[in-house]
This record gives sequence, structure tokens and C-alpha cells, in this order.
Amino acid sequence: MRRLVRISVDALLLCFFLLFAVSCNNADAGQIDGEKVNMRHSSLLQITDCNGYTVVDVKNPWGKGLLNRYLLVPSDSMLPGNLPSGIVVRTPIERAILFSGVHALLFEELDALSAVSGVCDSRYLYSPGVRKALSEGRVFDCGSSLNVNSEVVAQLNPDAILVLPYENGGYGKLERFSFPLVECADYMESSPLGCAEWIRFYARLLGCAQKGDSIFDAVCDEYDALCRMVENVNARPKLMCELKSSSAWYVPGGKSTMGQMYSDAGADYLFADYDVNGSVPLSVEVVLDKAADADMWLLKYNSSTDKSYSDLLAEYDGYIHFKPFRKRNIYACNTHRKNVFEETAFHPERLLKDLIALFHPYLFPEYKTVYYEKMR
Repeated sequence: MRRLVRISVDALLLCFFLLFAVSCNNADAGQIDGEKVNMRHSSLLQITDCNGYTVVDVKNPWGKGLLNRYLLVPSDSMLPGNLPSGIVVRTPIERAILFSGVHALLFEELDALSAVSGVCDSRYLYSPGVRKALSEGRVFDCGSSLNVNSEVVAQLNPDAILVLPYENGGYGKLERFSFPLVECADYMESSPLGCAEWIRFYARLLGCAQKGDSIFDAVCDEYDALCRMVENVNARPKLMCELKSSSAWYVPGGKSTMGQMYSDAGADYLFADYDVNGSVPLSVEVVLDKAADADMWLLKYNSSTDKSYSDLLAEYDGYIHFKPFRKRNIYACNTHRKNVFEETAFHPERLLKDLIALFHPYLFPEYKTVYYEKMR
């Protein structure tokens, strides 16, 4: 079992100075002299190959300019003297801390489990490889993403920490350190393939760019082929989704990855006119006005037991006013049993096939859906 080594403050400061001679926050999108990588779908990423390093610009999904600029410099070379401003990350990273199970599973797919040193929110992890490494002491639990164990983080001395950014959010205890924080804004992309294209960035962090590009190309090929199957469908079911929470009914905006996927799968998504790429909080009255006569209802929940129609009615008796409830045409994904988020974030073609099979079952008459099941 690997033992944690306590690192002195002086050693940490020296390490920070060597690794981050060039760093900044809210990087300025200046002109970069290099060859731009053709980004096929991402609206937030730009990758530029330069002489001796790679620049990755991440646009701010909530405003203008950049969220951050990353300078990927091979660990076996000296820092170039002409580096632009940005956060230096030595590649391939060998000691990463991951805040999300989505990225843990991707590291496993990229054959980079050995690069995972620590994880947050370990009880929510699905990745079999990372869970096994946790049980064997090869990967360490860094606590909750909302309350990170800073002592463990310091002792792991990570090459990079992959965090989830939020609008106007900070990183608390992590901001005491100078470890590079890689802000994983993939979930803020406006299309499923835009999110999937972040594979190419993460693969470059891990020194396997060609493998990442190859995986992404295969994802695009299958996704596009599925989309072509529904281009000329005669009828598109009117679709509503999700459930009422305590204060609001959250639905994916029309520019969100899920909103786009519903359309790509051949549905008439009833909330597509909300022109945002995140979730939209709506009142029950608004949802009822727009979706009372929907044809189909998709919802997700997390429970140790599967929900029934009577369970829904016990939670909120107003559900009976929606046609899919009365017609028993609700399809549910119990995320306690189905790893839909981890498995489909970078492989949207998997979920797209499920949705097409639900909306247009004649296209896949023998297919058994993986994530959604008809509610009983």
C-alpha cells in the first residue's frame, strides 16, 4: 500500500515556484502563434499546438472572454521562454485528483487509471477500476467536493486537480495552493458532441492525444448515423421531462446537451424555446400550461427502489393533470441503478439510441433500452 508522505511548507512552495512560473486566472484571449486544432463541435474549447507546448483556451460559458487558459508543457522539457500567460500543466499528468465520477470513468477508458491519485465524493463513483484502487489504497479519498480534505490534497502533491466550475463559484481550501486547477466546463456545452469533444483535451493532459481523437471520431460517427435515422420521421412525440422539486420544476433548456439530444432523437421537446444551455426553473403552472397534453414523459430520480405511479401521486397529486400520467406513458431512469451520467457524458451515442428507441420504436424493434424503463 502506498504511504502518504507529509510535505513541508517550504518544499511545497519550491514545487509551486518551479511548476507555475507562469500562471494566471481569467486568462486574456491574446493571439497565439501556432496551429489551431479543428474543433468539430465544442463551442468552449480551442486547442492550439505551438512549438514545444500546447495552448488550451476554455471560453467562459457564463460571460465573455476566457474562463482559463492552460499551457500544456511536456514534463521532460524545459519551460519555453516565450510562454504566454496561462496556467502551466506539465504533461502527461501522473498524479490527478478528480472531482467527478464522469472523469474517473473517462480516465479508465483512456487507460490512465494509474494517473488518478485522489478522488472526491468517492461514494458516488461508478468507475470499477477507481473503486478497486480506492479499496486497495492506491487512490485516496479527498473528502467531499464541497469540503475538500486539504491535508490529503497537499500530501498527494497533484500535477492537476480536475474541478467542476460554477458561475461566480470559488474553490475554497484549494485556493490556498498553487496546484493547477483544470476547470471542467464540459457539462456547459450546448450540444452532446460538444461535451464529448472534451475527450480531446483530457487525452492531451494524459499524453494520449491520438487515442482521444480516435475515440471522439468514433463517437461522432455513431451519433451522426443515429441522427440520420430520424431525419425524415413523420411524427415527433411531444415530450415533457423531469419532476417537480420542492420549489420549482427544473427542465433542460433548449440549448442544453439534453435539450439538443431530445431534438436529435426525433422528439418535439416542449421546452426547447427556453434559449439557455443549463436547467430552467419553472413553476408548476407554467409546466402544466406547456405540457399538459404531452405524448410522453421522461424522468430521472435516485432511489433504492423503483418508483411507481402511486409513488408519484403521493409526492404530488398534481401529476394527474398531465396526459402521460393518465395514459401511463412515463419512462423513468433510476440513477441509483443506472449510471447514465457517467456512461453517457462522453458517449452521448449510447443515450441517443435509447431515446430513439423510445420515441420511434419501429426503428429498433429488437432493442432493449439500457437507461430508461417504462414506469409500472
